[in-house]
Amino acid sequence: MDHGRRVRGDWFWRAAWLLCSGAWAFWLAGVACCAAAEARSGDADPAIPTFRVEADGFSASEADIRAVVESTGRELWRFFPGYRIEPFVIMRGRGGPVVLFERNSCGEIVIQLDTQRTYWSQYAYQFAHEFCHILCGLDEDTHKNKWFEETLCETASLFALRAMAEAWADDPPYPHWREFRHALRKYADDVIAKRDGIRETHGRGMASFYLAHQAELEQSPGLRELNGAMSIVLLRLFEQQPEHWEAVRWLNASGSPKGETFQEHLRRWRDAAPNRHKPFIRRIADLYGIEID
Repeated sequence: MDHGRRVRGDWFWRAAWLLCSGAWAFWLAGVACCAAAEARSGDADPAIPTFRVEADGFSASEADIRAVVESTGRELWRFFPGYRIEPFVIMRGRGGPVVLFERNSCGEIVIQLDTQRTYWSQYAYQFAHEFCHILCGLDEDTHKNKWFEETLCETASLFALRAMAEAWADDPPYPHWREFRHALRKYADDVIAKRDGIRETHGRGMASFYLAHQAELEQSPGLRELNGAMSIVLLRLFEQQPEHWEAVRWLNASGSPKGETFQEHLRRWRDAAPNRHKPFIRRIADLYGIEID
């Protein structure tokens, strides 16, 4: 999403077989369940950063929108200890979901969600994506590798929905929303099932997929079919080791030099991140067939 103004390992091929054979849903379900249980085994999650909701235009109550946003944000925010971000406001958008780089008159980051009524899964899907842009540092730089951040944020949407589906079994925002967890999971599953590009990523491999579509991605970073196909592959990594979501806060730690290659982009991210995240960033680079050491 525009936020200005708007593998090579053995596991990869096993994942490919599962996806192509139709067994991917069972595999991903197991990963998500284990990851959710592990993530919640510690202390209570911290409250997400300060935000408010302007409910005009949503045809839904401010309290309910807030409940969905808090629940969605928590699934990512729990992995960002000590991180400080500016307050944000949720508003109704009409041209697709977007997070604006320019702050409003109150100094808030503006997130516009293009949804309405009680389509809670859509609220969650859109908000997780835009919130991830904030967690990535909300960089106004429109460099040619911006597609990678878009892919990470699409991964965040799927991750949050699947995690919420697990969380709401025991701790829904309201008791009568407990059964809605199935709708959250179905929304994520439907998004995954509709990504035709996933067959290409597993047929060619992520590295070849990237090279085949590099020009398109660099020209139009928000191509959802391409971002979405890659996000399904990244999803497994983040569900296996969700603590590494924190690594994205260093993705834009420094400006992207003009003409920076994707290899240089990943290397700069690796160099900026703490040691605890460097092996994970290398795993991502390996998926793309890129050497960063």
